Amino acid sequence: MQRFAAAVFIFLTSLFFGPETANAQDACELYRVKRGDTLREIAKAAYGDKNFRRVWNANRAEIGRNPNVITVGIVLRLPCLDGSMPERDRGANTTATGTGDVTFVTANGYLPYTDESLPKSGLFTHLVANAMVRGAPDTSFDIVFVNDWAAHVETLLPRQAFDASFPWTRPGCETQGMMTDAELYACQNFVYSDPFYEIVDGFFARTGSGFEKIISFSDLTGSRICRPEGYPTGHLEEQGLMTADVTLLQPTSVSRCFELLMSGKADLVALDTRAGERAVSDMGLEGQVSENPHLFAIQPLRIALHKSNPKSAQLISDLNTGLRIMLESGEWSAIVSDALKEQTAAMMN
Repeated sequence: MQRFAAAVFIFLTSLFFGPETANAQDACELYRVKRGDTLREIAKAAYGDKNFRRVWNANRAEIGRNPNVITVGIVLRLPCLDGSMPERDRGANTTATGTGDVTFVTANGYLPYTDESLPKSGLFTHLVANAMVRGAPDTSFDIVFVNDWAAHVETLLPRQAFDASFPWTRPGCETQGMMTDAELYACQNFVYSDPFYEIVDGFFARTGSGFEKIISFSDLTGSRICRPEGYPTGHLEEQGLMTADVTLLQPTSVSRCFELLMSGKADLVALDTRAGERAVSDMGLEGQVSENPHLFAIQPLRIALHKSNPKSAQLISDLNTGLRIMLESGEWSAIVSDALKEQTAAMMN
């Protein structure tokens, strides 16, 4: 969603707007991606068929590894019929993603923190939006949902398609000898805001399996742990739960982790306890799944920004200033309290 001068929010995705197809478009031209576009529809408009691969192959640097995720505002080159490519002329801006001065990217499915189905698109989304309003009142911004967490840090932020992504945890960059390759990459390439919220990362197991009663991390050796793709695993590594010692399953969604758990293909789901409780409730698994009360880690959630982005230093300052204002005024507590009450009500319905 984006903030206008009066802080009125609208979504840039399909929450309030119906799907749009690509406008009539010729091959051998440049095309700026619009809300609702897919590569198949773009290919059909340009070539008369839905063979999206010719467009994807010609624009992998902009699109990234997932052809199902294309960012609003990027400019694609549509190959000519003879196989040649149109030039990037006319001042095409390949990183424009919205109309705001600053663009944030997050993803659905991380309830109660980020999801378009929730009030204000989730607790963390609400905190970020209000921090911008308080810390940078003259700066317009967009918040866009791209449902591929890994793509946020692998392609979208490095290419400056977006300025920042949330929510993320910051690895222990001061203890480099203990970091995994992924954590080292994060420390070398990203900077982070102050903590906006702290979560309790815990473990969920099938009731009666015994895993819900384990009291030592060392007793998880040999277990099958499910953690959705794109979710940080640093706290698992810190507890000695390395891939050599456990089987780490990383499907694309929280719900899939619980499906693997219930089918006996996973022993544990490693997840923030509030997100896990919400998933258990939404999937009707109360009584069948239990949270382990002994094993957990406290994880501060932050906004991540790529070091190469020239906006990073100012944006971090604006966000931290806004957060400080919210904490001092009590607005932060009110937002969190309201969001958690909404979650409790939703779980009881």
